[in-house]
Amino acid sequence: MMANSAQPEPDDAAVDQAILWLTQLSSGLASEEERRAYRDWCAQHPQNALAAHRMEGIFSRFDGLPAEPARAALESQRPPRRKAIKLALTVALLLTGGGLLSQLPQAQYWNADYRTAAGERRVVELADHSTLTLNSGSAVNIRYDGHERRVDLLAGEVLVQVAHIADPASQRFAVHTGDGEARALGTRYLVRRESGATVVTVLESAVLAGSADGSSSRTVLPDQRVRISAHAVSTPQAVDGEQAASWVRGRLVADNAPLSQVLAELSRYRRGLLRYDAAQMDALRISGVFALDDGDRTLATLQALLPITVEHYTPLLTVVSVKPKK
Repeated sequence: MMANSAQPEPDDAAVDQAILWLTQLSSGLASEEERRAYRDWCAQHPQNALAAHRMEGIFSRFDGLPAEPARAALESQRPPRRKAIKLALTVALLLTGGGLLSQLPQAQYWNADYRTAAGERRVVELADHSTLTLNSGSAVNIRYDGHERRVDLLAGEVLVQVAHIADPASQRFAVHTGDGEARALGTRYLVRRESGATVVTVLESAVLAGSADGSSSRTVLPDQRVRISAHAVSTPQAVDGEQAASWVRGRLVADNAPLSQVLAELSRYRRGLLRYDAAQMDALRISGVFALDDGDRTLATLQALLPITVEHYTPLLTVVSVKPKK
């Protein structure tokens, strides 16, 4: 049974809270206590239940999230409950990194030596005058000792500019992730964490990329890219290194790229959620230079160029869909 016409329309606060809850529930981090708290929130007020029901419908298009709690609350004739929502702050943290915390434990991110929020870039000068430029939603720890200059990339992406020192062999410079390391051979390069791998792109000089288990390593030259997994380093592929680093200047350069790839990059710079069907967007391709710091304008441009519809439900949720064929 759907909501009847007598039920009030949900206000923006209820819609935003529903998005926060569903972000947490679809992140893979939600506990049973949080799931119970969500069900309680849905039952507190008809507006909550209706907002959740509608947002569940949107989320289920992409995540397969079951739309049971809100529907049950809508069908219930019980009076609203008044349990406090104890976990709202935890859920809200998800939006700080544009989904970052679905991949990185919260304490690890917040306790990092340096970090950036969604849409933020930051330049950090290290003790040896090397510099790191952190991309949106990134976090690093720095560990310098008498033998190694080490950067642990916890999340996101960094552009590394390694300073020249008198005896680099005695204090090698390396960026580490759970997949392996990218050791500088006097260079400028990008290191990016992705799901299941670390991507290294060299802009100048060379990098020695090695897997975490030590079984595989390759030297990567300028305008080459490799993917490092725990057990292997891929064959280097030719890329345009400066194009890959265009985010440093706040630009996204696409050269006949799948729209899904462009949207994935834009989503990293948004505090809210950008939802879309990646399989549908793969069929659309785009070329151009787009602004990363004004995502709404870029989405409007993409909508003007391609057969897509961009719907802004709230500042926290934007959905991109392919227009149906007439």
